[in-house]
Amino acid sequence: MEHSYIWLIAMVVFFIIEAIVPGLITVWLGISALFTSIFAYFVKDVTYQMYFFLILATILFLFTRNYLKEFLNKKKNENDEVERIIGKIVSIKRANYNNTYNIYLDGKHWTGISEEKFEHGDIAKVLRIEGIKLVLEKVKEN
Repeated sequence: MEHSYIWLIAMVVFFIIEAIVPGLITVWLGISALFTSIFAYFVKDVTYQMYFFLILATILFLFTRNYLKEFLNKKKNENDEVERIIGKIVSIKRANYNNTYNIYLDGKHWTGISEEKFEHGDIAKVLRIEGIKLVLEKVKEN
């Protein structure tokens, strides 16, 4: 069996391991195995293939792992922020002619929509987010 195929099989195994146990470790080994399979097509010596694989995996791991982790954490934090908004109590700043409402929440201006009618100063609860609009429900006063 040609060494290129062995490296491709290794790549698949590394990606399967990464899918089962995500941790951004074996993905770099899988990417390195892919490039090593191409390298192995031209260089038949297994020793040089192993050196190529290990050096490439180390470079990928050291220079891209922190960046990718930061990127994934940023995405996770954005989703947490959206979930945090649901259930918040807001005040209607302005009622627009097309049944939309201007709201100020967490330092940002939002557009709210509702099947209920609101006036300036009414209090509402955020039910969910649809696109970039907050779906509102009137808060009943006691």
